[in-house]
Amino acid sequence: RLTLFPAVTNPFTRHASVLAGAIQTIEELAPGRVKFVIGTGYTSASTIGRKPATLAEMRACIGTVRALLAGETTNFDGTPGRLGYASRRRIPIVMAASGPKAIELAGEIADGVLLLVGFNHGIVDKALEHLERGAKRSGRRVEDLEIIWAVRVGLASTTTEARRLARPTAVHWGVLRWGGHWVEPAGLRLPKLEIPDAVSKIYPDLSHAHDWEAAIAATSFVPDDVVAQLCDAIGLVGTPADCAARIVEMTKLGARKLYLMPLLTFGLPEQELVAFRDVVFPRLAAAGVRPAR
Repeated sequence: RLTLFPAVTNPFTRHASVLAGAIQTIEELAPGRVKFVIGTGYTSASTIGRKPATLAEMRACIGTVRALLAGETTNFDGTPGRLGYASRRRIPIVMAASGPKAIELAGEIADGVLLLVGFNHGIVDKALEHLERGAKRSGRRVEDLEIIWAVRVGLASTTTEARRLARPTAVHWGVLRWGGHWVEPAGLRLPKLEIPDAVSKIYPDLSHAHDWEAAIAATSFVPDDVVAQLCDAIGLVGTPADCAARIVEMTKLGARKLYLMPLLTFGLPEQELVAFRDVVFPRLAAAGVRPAR
């Protein structure tokens, strides 16, 4: 059965009481099939002229939502409040995280983590180190947490075309966003690159561009060989067969749950759905990889 969850809400566009009320209402419609997924709100913050939520804000919001869903009374700036229709059934709280400190916070306070960090051996190992560090703060183990890997998916009939299509996402995450966090664990050596003005003119940003071809053109300052390295590190970029092989490889590191993120924000993932149905899932089954339950 399908599991329902926001992908991904944040602490600032909606008050914690509204978030708790909304997810509790959905849980009434689909009991036992709901997760609450929350992150710092990267693009949703920048498009309204503010910064993402701080980790302190994340901690406070998650604590408040958890208390409200449990039927407890919480304090809103001196005013007591509670969720009158809280079912008290457990709704897992999953924190989306892409930086080391955020991952550690997720390991400490959340029921699970949605990791948007990349998807190769070095990155997976390093991310799990941070997750374990956070889990230990609250006397838990990594095995106590639900771990979901958010992976970017760019499929085409050839690897060359898939990498071309993935340029905006690869450059956005590998050059603009990752900084020093994941390039080294990924085993990459990136040249020093001068970011052209064309990049800042892409709305709302490279990875969520409305005009994808314009975003591809804006990344021409990054050599093809660098893009190839980045594509191999960020997720599943290549032919459907390549995609299946990478998933099989990563399951050997313990990756069992994937949240697939197709490249285009403003387009439906029709090609990806067909590829997974016709190629990826049959190859996974042939390799003995079964869906996580």
